[in-house]
Amino acid sequence: KKIDMQEVNIEDQILSLLALQQPVAIDLRFLVGALKMNNDLERIGDHAVNIAKTLIKLAGRPYLKPLEDIPQMGKIARTMLHDAVHAFINRNSDLARDVCVRDDVVDRLYYKVVNHVIHVLQNEKERVEDGIDLISVARDLERVADLATNLGEDVVFMKEARIIRHGL
Repeated sequence: KKIDMQEVNIEDQILSLLALQQPVAIDLRFLVGALKMNNDLERIGDHAVNIAKTLIKLAGRPYLKPLEDIPQMGKIARTMLHDAVHAFINRNSDLARDVCVRDDVVDRLYYKVVNHVIHVLQNEKERVEDGIDLISVARDLERVADLATNLGEDVVFMKEARIIRHGL
């Protein structure tokens, strides 16, 4: 709730600046980028809540698979988010681009988790709920990495006036 309220507050402030100051060039790019980043940060908060709720639900149950890939996904996604924020603070488009490149690693780990869970569930059908929960955590981590990538793309836009989404 607090993150949601903060997002709305920041959005209101940015929209007021856009309306009252009518910024151009780099100032306009900064505000547009900040508006997009604000939304992505709020969504990251939502995914973090989902992950926490699911992990609480899984606590105390035997894991469906060894927890190797999911913690690695979390570590990479967390580092991507950290670096994206630092790229924004320091207006560092090189670091922002590096964040974007790392998303592919998280994507590969996500598919590895999904495939492993599917394989295990073929023999342990009674563990479907655990499998769904693990895939849910992996999906949320993959989305955090995607959103960190969006942040990196926005930093590049703010700094270089280039849109690099979709490989453009």
